Amino acid sequence: MQSRQQRPEPGAVRADQFRLLVDAVKDYAIFLLDPDGRVVSWNAGAERIKGYKAEEILGQSFSRFYEPDDIAAGLPARMLARAAREGRFQGRGWRVRKDGGRFYAQVTLTALVDGEGQLIGYAKITQDVTAELEADRIRREREYQLAEAQAVAKLGSFEWDLAGDQVTWSPELYRILGLDPESYCGTIDRLLNLFHPDDRAEVAATLRQAATEGTSFRLQARVLRPTGEVRVLSSWGDVTRDEQGRPLRMLGVCQDVTDWRQREEALVEAQAQAELSRRLQSGLLPSLSLPEPALELRTRYRPGHERALLGADFFDALQLADDTVALLIGDVAGHGPAEAAVGVALRSAWRALVLTGHGPGELLDGLDKVLACNRQSEELFATVCCCWISPDRERVTVALAGHPPPLLARDGGVEVVEVPAGPALGILDGGVVWEPGQLEVGEDWTLLCYTDGLVEGRSAPGSRDRFGIEALVAAAAGLLGGGAGVDDALERLLDLVHEANGGDLSDDLAILCLTRIGRPAVPDPEGPGHA
Repeated sequence: MQSRQQRPEPGAVRADQFRLLVDAVKDYAIFLLDPDGRVVSWNAGAERIKGYKAEEILGQSFSRFYEPDDIAAGLPARMLARAAREGRFQGRGWRVRKDGGRFYAQVTLTALVDGEGQLIGYAKITQDVTAELEADRIRREREYQLAEAQAVAKLGSFEWDLAGDQVTWSPELYRILGLDPESYCGTIDRLLNLFHPDDRAEVAATLRQAATEGTSFRLQARVLRPTGEVRVLSSWGDVTRDEQGRPLRMLGVCQDVTDWRQREEALVEAQAQAELSRRLQSGLLPSLSLPEPALELRTRYRPGHERALLGADFFDALQLADDTVALLIGDVAGHGPAEAAVGVALRSAWRALVLTGHGPGELLDGLDKVLACNRQSEELFATVCCCWISPDRERVTVALAGHPPPLLARDGGVEVVEVPAGPALGILDGGVVWEPGQLEVGEDWTLLCYTDGLVEGRSAPGSRDRFGIEALVAAAAGLLGGGAGVDDALERLLDLVHEANGGDLSDDLAILCLTRIGRPAVPDPEGPGHA
C-alpha cells in the first residue's frame, strides 16, 4: 500500500517563509529574547549591525549591547519591564558593537505572550540610525551658521511681553513692514494681522505654541505692507522664563528674505530649464555610429552667440536591414525649448518613416505634416537634408527641403551635390512635391552634410559678406587636398569659420560627415610577375 505524502499546513508554510524573511533582512537587527532578556534568535541584520555571529551571542544577555553607564543605571532592565507592562517600548540611544564601536540605534521592544497571557519573551528590532543622527547634526549646524550670518545683516526684532500681551518692535522691523512707528498699537493680534491671510493661521499657531510651551520657534511667511506689496519674512526666536519656570517673554528676530526667495526660485527655474535643455539637446544631437567598418561617421556641433538659448539643429543616421544607410540633418528656425521640441519630433518621425520604407517624397511630406502638428506658431519652419547611400555604397540619393546641399569629396576634389531643391518644411500648405536626386560616387568618397550656420556667417571679421558655399568648398578642398585627415579637416574648418566670424558664430551649426573607405586591392595569389 503506497502512502501519500502529506502537504504542510498553510500556517506552517507562512511561518517558515516569515522565518526565512527575517533571517535574510540585513538593514534591521531582528531577534528574540527570553523573558530574562537572553538572546534566543539572531538574523543577518543583527550580525551586520552589532558584529556578533549567532554562535557568539545566543544565550547571552542583551545588556551587552548597552554602554556601561546605561547598564549601571539599569536601563536594559527598565526597558524589559516597561515592554512587559505596556506591551511595547520604543526609544533611541547609543549602543555598543562587538568591536567596541558605538552606533546610534532606533529600538522597538515588543512583549510576547502566550494564549493565556503569560509572558514568554520579547521581540527586538534595532535600526542603525547613526547616519541620520549625523545628517541632523549637520543640518542643525548649518541652521546655526545661517542664523549667525543673518545676525550681521540688517535685522528687525520684536519682544512680546506674554503677561501684558504687549509687543514692541525695533525701528528696522517697522521699515521692513513698511509701517510708521506712530501708527502701530503693539499687541500680538495687530502683529498677526500684518501677515498674509493664507499664512496668518499657521503663524499664529506657531507663535502661540512657542509662548505656551516656552520653546523656540522658526517660521517663514508672507506679510502685506500698507501699499499692498507682498514681502517674505523669515523669523526665529526663543522664550525666556521667570524664576518659577513659567514662560515670560518672547524675543524674536525678523529678516526680509523676499529677494533671496526670488533668487532661489529663479535658480530652481534655471536648473529646471537647464535639465530640459539637456534632455532636448540629447534628443536633437545623439551620439551616432554605424556598424560597418568601411563607413566612418563623424559629427560636430557648435552653439552660436546665443548659446544661452537652446538650439534646434539636429541630425541622425540609420543602417537599414538591406544595408542602405540613411542620413538626416536639419535645422528648425529659432532657438528655445519649443523649437527644440519640434526638432526632436522631426527626428523621431524621420526614424519611423525611414524604418517603414517610405521614399524621399513621402518622407518629406510626412515630416511637413509632423512640423505643422507640433509647432506653436505658423511662422515656424524647418529645413532638412535626407540622404540614402545604396548597399553597394556607390550611389547616393539626396532630398532637400530648403536646406543647403551637401558637399562631396572624391578623386582629390570637392563639389556641391547638384540635386533638386524643394521648399522648407512648413512654408507651403499642401500640394508640395519634393524630388530627390541621385549621383554615382564611386568607391572612395566623403559626404559632408551641414546646417546653414556653417555658411551664413561672415566671410571675415567685420565684413557684411557671407562666408557662403563657394568659400566652404574652397576651404574644404584646400584642407583635404593638403593631406589633412577628415577629423583634422573638420576641426580646422570649424576654426576657420570661427575666425571669419570674429570668434562667435552667428548661428548654431551642425555637421554630419560620412566617409566611405574603398575596398583594399586583393593581392595576386600567384605573386607579382605571374603571366
